[in-house]
Amino acid sequence: MRTPAMSARAAKGGRVAALWRWVNLPALAAVVIWGAAFPIVKYALGEFPVLAYAALRPVIAVALLFGLLRLRGEPMAVDRRDWPRLLAAGYAGMALFQLCFILGLGYTSASHSALLLCTSPLLGAVVLWLGRREPVSARSLVGLLLGLTGMALVVLQADPSGTASLAGDLLTLLAALGWVGVTILPRSLVARYGPVKVTAWLLLAGATVLVAIGWQETLEALRSPPSLLAWLSLLYSAVVAMVLANVLWQRAVRALGSTQTLAYFYLQPVVAILLAAAMLGERLGLLQAIGGAITLLGVGLVQRGKPTTG
Repeated sequence: MRTPAMSARAAKGGRVAALWRWVNLPALAAVVIWGAAFPIVKYALGEFPVLAYAALRPVIAVALLFGLLRLRGEPMAVDRRDWPRLLAAGYAGMALFQLCFILGLGYTSASHSALLLCTSPLLGAVVLWLGRREPVSARSLVGLLLGLTGMALVVLQADPSGTASLAGDLLTLLAALGWVGVTILPRSLVARYGPVKVTAWLLLAGATVLVAIGWQETLEALRSPPSLLAWLSLLYSAVVAMVLANVLWQRAVRALGSTQTLAYFYLQPVVAILLAAAMLGERLGLLQAIGGAITLLGVGLVQRGKPTTG
């Protein structure tokens, strides 16, 4: 005989099952992986030379991405006419993003880094508007103003945990600008070759710059190796966050379209902030938390105020 307690449990189980049917697991897994990367990388930078970490990360990811292309049987060649755009995006975009992201995270908190990197859609909108490649809608303009206000609250307020600095925050914003270059410059190439191949070549171009800058620190790291946990952090960052999460994200985009998948984007800083508090003891002040929420609201308005595909 079915008791009221059993009926209640069954109803609850049905609601949970219904909820999971609405959740895209690849998209959710990708944003959790990316969110966790901020405190994990921040921890390792306490032991790892910053430039060595910045150089080794893309080198490992490049090897895996080209291996993935080979396993899929996809041709790796790129047409000669596309090399100028590819190299521009790799040198000016990917190298700038990778270098400033790691340098910035070395001088600021994981929470600040996650929030400020989310401003890349705002910066991208500004670049497109200035280049007159996309029209300015009223909603996008309001979103931009909100995003800039929230950004100022995050950057200019004193950090309660004492791990953030203005220099680190500004480097992180420069990384967000680099990501704009990675996103905008190779758009036509992604349509022609697919995201995995383009990402692999962009990372290879960026890695040449980072290795040229960080080879001395890399040799030092190999001579006096950091702890096993620091090396595991590097592997997580390169293998799980840079390769696996991107594959999961592209699968989600194919299943949902870009518009619905972008909704998961806003979970990334939330995951990063919660894990940074648990793992590193970081804290956000009230005004910084409000600023982060305002920033995400502004990003959402900008995303909704422009044409989307998928």
